[in-house]
Amino acid sequence: MEIGLVLPHSGPHASPSFIRDFAQAAEGCGTDRLWAVDHLVLPQHTDSPYVLGRKPTPVADGWLSENLAPNFELMTTLSWVAGFTNSIGLGSSISVLPLRNPIVNAKQLASLDAFSGGRLVYGVGVGWLKEEATAMGMPWDRRGARSEEHIAVLRTLWCAADRYVEFHGQFYDFAPMDPRPQPAQRPIPILVGGHSDTALDRAVRIGDGWISAPTSAGRLAELIATLNRLADAQGRSPASLYKVASTTYSDARSLSETCDAYRRLGIDHVQVLVPGDEPRLMIDRLPEVATAARG
Repeated sequence: MEIGLVLPHSGPHASPSFIRDFAQAAEGCGTDRLWAVDHLVLPQHTDSPYVLGRKPTPVADGWLSENLAPNFELMTTLSWVAGFTNSIGLGSSISVLPLRNPIVNAKQLASLDAFSGGRLVYGVGVGWLKEEATAMGMPWDRRGARSEEHIAVLRTLWCAADRYVEFHGQFYDFAPMDPRPQPAQRPIPILVGGHSDTALDRAVRIGDGWISAPTSAGRLAELIATLNRLADAQGRSPASLYKVASTTYSDARSLSETCDAYRRLGIDHVQVLVPGDEPRLMIDRLPEVATAARG
């Protein structure tokens, strides 16, 4: 099972120097991948509940800003990190597709994958924070269908063999255009996030894998069982889906036990969030985290 770490590019301690030192230390201790999260807007008030737990949870006024600001932008952060690392993988966990134009997105992702030598995995989702899309003037209705077509646009541009390529869909439509630059990977692997049956079905139908938000091993087992059942129903081997789980580090023993449980569930990669109030101590802890996660 591969081990990843969540970049500290979000929250009160986030800074360019901390992100750089953390990323280089992570690569130095043999971590497989660095993950970045996605929030383009942090509204003071939201009526949108957080929906990735067992039941929707209200978000208190100011909570997003107090806990996630400053939030260095996902794609910019990963591109910067790619420039001062050599081999460690890069990933988004997760990018909210309804907030992004698919043509711009395709070019940014292709550029990053080419610049990094094919190190990118693209985790995506349909989002839960309507106020974020409203602030950006992006449509929120039918966001599941829009996101699926967004993925189709990405793959069309990334994998085009001809000099010019066109696309005619329900939400996105463009005349023949040059798709270059194209990524080092054809296509970049796409992992679909979400815990609903609809999200799991989407992962099976059009994803290269599935990515989970932090949850207990018991809840994860239920989600994996549903994912496998949906894969069997659609004639797809469950083993063909790359499965990513997420957890938060508390101590070495707990992390080791959690990762052992994830291995038994067939998880391919676990991303670990390392919390803390002192950046230097968090960085110094990374070898212990990597060792504990690998068992």
